[in-house]
Amino acid sequence: MKKSPQTILFVVSGALFLLGALVLVWWTKNFHAWKLREHLQIISPLFLEITFLLVIVATLLNLRVFKRVFAGITRGSWYAVGGITVIGLLIIIFVVPRDHRIYYDEDIYQSIGQNIACLKSSDAHSGEDYEQSFSNVWKRFIGRAAMCNEGRNEYGEFHCDRLEYNKEPNGWPYLLSVVFRLFGVHERAAFLTNNLLYGLAIVTVFLIGYLLFESALPGVYAALIFALTPEFMMWANTTAVEPSAALFPGLALLSALIFVRSRENTALWLLAVMTAFAVQFRPESIMLLMVIGLVVLFWGSYTLRRGEFYLLLAIFFILMIPHLVHLYSFKDAGWGSSGPKFSTEYFKGNFKVNALFYLKNIRFPLLFTVLFGLGIVLKAGKGDRVPTTFHLRAKLVLLSWFLLFWGIFIFFYAGSYNYGADVRFSLLSAMPLALLAGYGAVSLEYVFRHRLKFTYLSYVLPVIIAFSFLPFLPFVRAITQEAWGARADHRFAKEMANVLPDDAVVLTHNPNMFLLWGKNAAQASLPTEQKNAFKRFFYRYKGGIYFHYNFWCNVPDKLQNSFCTNILERYDCTPVLSFKEQNYTFELYKVEKKKRTEKEIGGTKKPSLND
Repeated sequence: MKKSPQTILFVVSGALFLLGALVLVWWTKNFHAWKLREHLQIISPLFLEITFLLVIVATLLNLRVFKRVFAGITRGSWYAVGGITVIGLLIIIFVVPRDHRIYYDEDIYQSIGQNIACLKSSDAHSGEDYEQSFSNVWKRFIGRAAMCNEGRNEYGEFHCDRLEYNKEPNGWPYLLSVVFRLFGVHERAAFLTNNLLYGLAIVTVFLIGYLLFESALPGVYAALIFALTPEFMMWANTTAVEPSAALFPGLALLSALIFVRSRENTALWLLAVMTAFAVQFRPESIMLLMVIGLVVLFWGSYTLRRGEFYLLLAIFFILMIPHLVHLYSFKDAGWGSSGPKFSTEYFKGNFKVNALFYLKNIRFPLLFTVLFGLGIVLKAGKGDRVPTTFHLRAKLVLLSWFLLFWGIFIFFYAGSYNYGADVRFSLLSAMPLALLAGYGAVSLEYVFRHRLKFTYLSYVLPVIIAFSFLPFLPFVRAITQEAWGARADHRFAKEMANVLPDDAVVLTHNPNMFLLWGKNAAQASLPTEQKNAFKRFFYRYKGGIYFHYNFWCNVPDKLQNSFCTNILERYDCTPVLSFKEQNYTFELYKVEKKKRTEKEIGGTKKPSLND
């Protein structure tokens, strides 16, 4: 009997699922966590490269689908969103300071991006000899997804001698590697990338609002509210991961909505590969699958009976395998906490802080919170001839999205928005909040127009929203005292890098930033932990060895302080540059072998013929 195409698709899907599951189980059960990380240095960026290429191809194949799905958007709405996007970009480029806000994570992301973009597998070592047969397969294809602890920039080529795999997923570093390959390795490229992602996020919010509520107006309001979210504007002018970790789940949800509206298999392909890429920016990004699942259940349940859905689900699963192994390899990692990473004991304190964040009108406009609440409880219509509707399913999707990405941090040990720079986690729930607030604005406008007979609110409300943001301009313009020591360290290190000879090497706790600036750098721990390897530096680097007395030499950390003390005590260190910020000292020393004193020379035993 001839099998139907659907039967064949189900069989192929099942085979791919089984194969992927066997690979996943075999891989995680036969290798220790450190070995898995060695594998992932190459496999993770390779799969991200494949996934990203599939996203580009799927996007191009869906251009006609996009045109059909968004055909109802008027030229006026496009102009409005374009204007909002341009104004938002002008504010973050010319008003918001371009600075790092999370130290030293942003340097690490860029270092990993640099390694993926520039480092060939045969150049790298991780403390163990890696299997050359495996490494040589991708020798000229893609670099390693790891930060560099000892590296060289020689004649325009980058080499890394010591790598360390990072606990954070590699989506953002991979994206930076694409930018670095296209435009060169420098910090400005990373900053501009986040600027552009912010602009793309505004348009994404608008398109999601249009498809969810079947009207452009909620999308326009949502885009305006999202664009004027103070914390998002501030972090969009950094090189942190959170802006991209907020955007790509939005793009995945948009892909899901395009699929359920168009019912095209090409759109289903875009959904599969976009989601596989979107979940690899932060560990909690995988919760996006629950939101996507709701969209499919609410509007695309018919596809659950078709083989194409399961085939692309199987492909999604295979593309996800390296990321799942990544999460598995760090399941027992401390993440900077000696206690549990997630616990109900953190709930009370984090809930109070993170809820008041939206109510105090200090770091987030209270008006946006009010509109968010109205968006949950009110209903709206699209015009006089269209009956009002509550849009229950659309609201459930947005509420699930918001509660998952806001609520997860309530149970996290560092999840308080008042804990250091962890207010950046609020960016991950900014899109659903803005979308519900946009719907709340339309609902409020509808109530005033039809019940109170006030027809001018549609002209007044956007102005009120814009003016509610104006008091926050000094806030977004400020560089606060938070992380002052690390910020000063980064600023002074850049001045030190300018005086370093090209053929010199600097010892520092953060080689990533010096390597990104085109210098040679190694970990300050090297002279303490690997003395013989360090001795070779005196012959390798003709421009000399330098020591960066940095942030970690000032903070009360005995282990990190010992690395600084050992260099200063065991070698002759001559000051070259010195800076001071409050009670912290930042210095650059020239390091040379310790000269023996006359007493030491005189006390040396003379060699005899019997020696």
